[in-house]
Amino acid sequence: MEPAWIIVGVGVMLIGVTKSGFGSGLGLFNVPLIVLSMGYTSRGSEASLGFMLPLLVLGDIIAVTQYRKVFSFRVLRLLLPGTLLGVVGGYLLLEWFHSYKDLLNALIRLEIGFECIVLVGLHWWREYRGLQKHLVPEPWRGSLTGSFAGVSSTIAHAAGPIIAMYLLPLKMPRQQFVGTSALYFFMLNSSKMPFYFAAGMFESANLGFSLQFAPLVLLGAVVGWLILKKMSDRVFSKIVYAATFLLGFYLLGDGLYRIMQPN
Repeated sequence: MEPAWIIVGVGVMLIGVTKSGFGSGLGLFNVPLIVLSMGYTSRGSEASLGFMLPLLVLGDIIAVTQYRKVFSFRVLRLLLPGTLLGVVGGYLLLEWFHSYKDLLNALIRLEIGFECIVLVGLHWWREYRGLQKHLVPEPWRGSLTGSFAGVSSTIAHAAGPIIAMYLLPLKMPRQQFVGTSALYFFMLNSSKMPFYFAAGMFESANLGFSLQFAPLVLLGAVVGWLILKKMSDRVFSKIVYAATFLLGFYLLGDGLYRIMQPN
């Protein structure tokens, strides 16, 4: 086995950890970790997004099974119409910019990183000043959030901070936060499957190959659940905000690095 697959395995286990509800923004680490590691294998980095999707769906199924009774249908109803449009838009971008995928991934990271920093900073400022937290009223806020999450998830599996920043100001109980996130991402990632087939994303890593890593997702889910069980709601919320903020700087730096690399 090529040594880089060990790092890929760590990234797969982290899928399970994040799907358990422990720090949803931390899921963004999985994408660059697995993409970079698979670049040192015979499959190549181009296989990484297709490789990850079945494992993400598996993690979603585990989370939905655990939290199936504690989700907000009202929140999902606000997010889903825009999300479906975003998935279609993301698929069209994958097709359109197929020859410029490296540039597209860099731009996506820059945009998401900037949004993470701005949204968390705005939340902390408004929390400090006691100001209203929603700049855009519903249902526009849900539709815009869903659309951007759909595009970002389809192109780079990178919608975690976007949804976290939508849900956290609602101040729902932690179990409902995790349950709503789990069901949302199950529907989002499942809806991406036919578009990934159409875009040829499974050519270098088919479903059977991905599912060989399924036990690592299960192991990660158990580890994440044990951590989450011992954590208070207040600490949980602060960790998600802080992780999202720090990941914003990471993604900005990663995006700038990718753009400056010679072709």
